[in-house]
Amino acid sequence: MRLHYCKFFLFVLFTISIISCKKDPFEKDSGTFTDSRDNHDYKWVRIGNQIWMAENLAYAPAVCAPTVDCGIYVYDYLGSGAYSENLIVYGCLYNWETAQKVCPDGWHLPTDEEWMELEQFMGMPIKELDREWDTRGENENVGGKLKETGITHWNNPNTGATDEVGFCAIPGGGSYDRFVGIHNDAEFWTASQRDNENAMYRALSASEKGIYRFYGSKSFRLSIRCIRN
Repeated sequence: MRLHYCKFFLFVLFTISIISCKKDPFEKDSGTFTDSRDNHDYKWVRIGNQIWMAENLAYAPAVCAPTVDCGIYVYDYLGSGAYSENLIVYGCLYNWETAQKVCPDGWHLPTDEEWMELEQFMGMPIKELDREWDTRGENENVGGKLKETGITHWNNPNTGATDEVGFCAIPGGGSYDRFVGIHNDAEFWTASQRDNENAMYRALSASEKGIYRFYGSKSFRLSIRCIRN
């Protein structure tokens, strides 16, 4: 009986040892993860106490023509033929309702407050955090610090771009009554409503060093950056 107990005890110790050796991949400062739904690999980065996707979400189980409000769109895809290369480079555009549901398991659409935490970490003054319809953090280059450097994807000049923390914002544009803004605007939904018809979103521009805090119709189609739960 004592021999069996010892064997069991050693087995438990061995199992605990194996489990303890399996480190959480998100303990690092950056890395990649795979979305199990479609095996798409995404980069991620730790910024302050938050973990953000460092690429736009590109989950597209079905993509609609812009005249059909099914929630998932690809810039310049008009409903027939192959999806444009914009899906690979810039990810998908989502209406707000769909944006609430498409982040991978373990991730979620960031709230307005979670965006503010990021902005404050990047140096935005507290007094500017809740400002609407005006560039914020311009003097501190908050938007520039989040933008991908160079003009491979951004229009020239890509003002202030330093990509200081690896967020690597790219300008996927958006869709309202038509597709607009690719190469010039990076627009990201938040999970926060402004009212029954509108929700908050963030916008970065090729010509600006700050970051805008807008609200717009939930029917708008914008990019998504998910944040770790």
